[in-house]
Amino acid sequence: MSENDSDGEIHSSSDSSSELDVSGTRFNPLKALYSTKTKVPVAKAKLHDNVLSLESRQNILGGFDQPYDEQRIKQIRAANTLRKKLPEPSGQPTRRFAPEQGLVQVQKPYRLQRNIFLRLEKGYEGPLAKLQEWMNKRTRVRIYTRKQKGVRGHISGIVEIFDHHWNMAVSDVSETWRRRKYRYSENNLAPEAIGPLKDCTERLRRLGIVLPPSKARCDGKKYVICTRKVPQLLILGEQVVLVTPEPPEPEKSDSVELKQ
Repeated sequence: MSENDSDGEIHSSSDSSSELDVSGTRFNPLKALYSTKTKVPVAKAKLHDNVLSLESRQNILGGFDQPYDEQRIKQIRAANTLRKKLPEPSGQPTRRFAPEQGLVQVQKPYRLQRNIFLRLEKGYEGPLAKLQEWMNKRTRVRIYTRKQKGVRGHISGIVEIFDHHWNMAVSDVSETWRRRKYRYSENNLAPEAIGPLKDCTERLRRLGIVLPPSKARCDGKKYVICTRKVPQLLILGEQVVLVTPEPPEPEKSDSVELKQ
């Protein structure tokens, strides 16, 4: 019995050693992985993360028949990189199309040219066309302006330029507007909070602001009509109510009315 046991132990030990032999036919990789008796055939072998990494490197070298050489792998990769780079163009590129298939000159759309002078050259239609006609003929026009409620007054002058929003620049301006007298003006403040009126002419003069002189005449008990003349004036289109040619001044009658 002892001889049989010893023979079995020798046979089992030989089987385990053959399973741990890398070059043997009975090599067991799982057992070699966890066994402490596994011997690495080449002590300085290159370590890889996985089998695919080793396989890709060996394929670069030409297969598993070729010896592993890290320096040769780097040379092969560098040569492949240079081969993939495109050659730099030399000189002018050659034409690949027929002459009639060349570049087409594209004109910029007119709507993108936001120029008021070009727009006036093209011309307007409708009421703006009439306004442009008065501007070209230097006809004096009367522009009625509005206030919060109703018509504020009118402005007489020559239109120098305008746009489709009815914003206008007018020269030789004579402005007339109607307002309430100060004592009859609307004021929501308490009467005791309203102080006496102050003359700001000196303060405006120090600031370099020169206001054009204006004249006022009574229009009934609560209103006055103010007039002033300025060389130039810019009118916002949102304030325009109506634009008409300046009506002729009424002729003064030479006849004298006799009082009875």
